[in-house]
Amino acid sequence: MPKARPEWRYCRHFKPLTIHCEFPPERGYTPPPLTQHQVFSCDTDSLSPDAVEQIPPAIPLPSKIPKPRGEVSRLSRGGYNLQETLGWPASEYEETRAFVSQLAREYLKVHKSWRLQAQPQLAIVYVEAQKRYPILERYEGSWVIGDMLRIFLKNSCSRDTSA
Repeated sequence: MPKARPEWRYCRHFKPLTIHCEFPPERGYTPPPLTQHQVFSCDTDSLSPDAVEQIPPAIPLPSKIPKPRGEVSRLSRGGYNLQETLGWPASEYEETRAFVSQLAREYLKVHKSWRLQAQPQLAIVYVEAQKRYPILERYEGSWVIGDMLRIFLKNSCSRDTSA
C-alpha cells in the first residue's frame, strides 16, 4: 500500500510583494516656539558687572529668508512660481527681473546653460544686483538672483537652439 503524503503546511515569513506601502506626508521644519520674556528697559551702566553678565542674550531672529522646496518654475514637480513666492508688487518684480536679465546679457554667455557659466562672471552679476536692489540681500544664499538667472538662461538657451 502506498504511503499517504503528509499534508504540507507552510507559514509565510514574508508578506507578499504586492503590498502597498503608505508613508506619512513630509512635514516642513517648524522651529520650537520662542519663550516669551517680559522686557524692561534699564540702564546697564548703573548695574554691577556681575548683574550685567546675568542678563540673558537676546534671541536671534532668522535674518535670511530660506529658499522654498522644489525647483523654480517646475510646478508639476513640486516646484514654485518665483513671482508668487516672493509676493512683491508686480512692478518691483519686473524691474528687478529686467535688471538681472540685463546684467546676464552683459556678463554671461546667454547661449550657454547655467552650469556652463563661469563663476567669476556669476559673482559679478550677484554683487551688482545686490548693490542696486538691497532687498535681495535678505534672501539666504541670494537664491532669488540665482532663480532669475536660471529662468533667463533657460529661456535664452531654448531660443538659441530653436533658431
